[in-house]
Amino acid sequence: MNATKKNPRGNAMPHDVTRRVVAAVLALACAAPGVAWAQQRKVGYSVATLANPFFQGMTKGVQMGIAKYPDLTLINTSANGDANQQATQVLDLINQNVSALILNPINAQAIVPVVKQANKKRIPVFTLDRGAACGECQVNFLETNNVALGKEGIDFIAQKLKQRYGSIRGNVVDLEGLRGTTAGDEREKGFSDEFDKLAKANPGLKLIARQAADFDADKGINIMTQLLAAHNQIDAVFNGNDDNAVGAMRAIKQANRFQPIGDKGHIIIVGIDGTEQGLTAIRNGQMDATLSQNPVSMAAQSVAYVEQYLRGDKNIPAHQYWPHLLLTKDNIDSPEAKKYGLWGDEVTKGQ
Repeated sequence: MNATKKNPRGNAMPHDVTRRVVAAVLALACAAPGVAWAQQRKVGYSVATLANPFFQGMTKGVQMGIAKYPDLTLINTSANGDANQQATQVLDLINQNVSALILNPINAQAIVPVVKQANKKRIPVFTLDRGAACGECQVNFLETNNVALGKEGIDFIAQKLKQRYGSIRGNVVDLEGLRGTTAGDEREKGFSDEFDKLAKANPGLKLIARQAADFDADKGINIMTQLLAAHNQIDAVFNGNDDNAVGAMRAIKQANRFQPIGDKGHIIIVGIDGTEQGLTAIRNGQMDATLSQNPVSMAAQSVAYVEQYLRGDKNIPAHQYWPHLLLTKDNIDSPEAKKYGLWGDEVTKGQ
């Protein structure tokens, strides 16, 4: 015989019915998104460095993304530019039994062993801006089309040289990014392949120097200072990122070689990223263009994919390109640019 209890109207309610009602309520609560009772899941995040403004923006995007989902908590690490330190940090995250990893690898090859360790433990890996050189070991690799960035950078330079000389000719310097990263290597491929095509059709277009500035402003200054001393005529500098570009810009000013945009002696400077320093230099007429990415919105999307995956929906693209936008003084404060998102301004102002 079942024990009973009285409901508010005084009618008997069997205990087994009560148990079923309570169980149903709990099940609904756990299934509903954003409910406080939902299972908490730890997401491990490893960024290459926080010394670079782009990665500061990306980290902000990850944090903003995590904040949207009450069931996610973030374990945040920075490798400070050291691939060995990053591997150690990621192994530690794996040993903490995180539910997912979002990685921004310093080196595409060096990160592979720890990614495979995560795979063995069935921890899904999401790579952001830079990938791991193991293909399907990543659930999703979200990046900007770096080959396109390199191609569009030299195309912009070629257009400006044609406006200056009536044909595509001039002396060009290439300050590469960090070799061994997907971003650095693919931007260089885009630049080099397109430059070779342009130079073949336009013999007056010359690449007078190519050196890796490693996405570092100080290295950009040092290398560009040496190149300015060695070459009396430099028409343009393509840069692997805005830090390289800002370094080149400072070296040009220090060498008293700066001329305003439009002057025949002006050295065209093109960067990539859309950092606050790059945006300011463009507004001030010291830098010609940047191919802006948006690390904030891109990182938030990576977190959204993590949440989607952990909820059981695995319909996620294996590889995706995030949009980018060429910014010059003509369009930097346009409605189009504001709609895209001037992340460099937003991060600086704390928006």
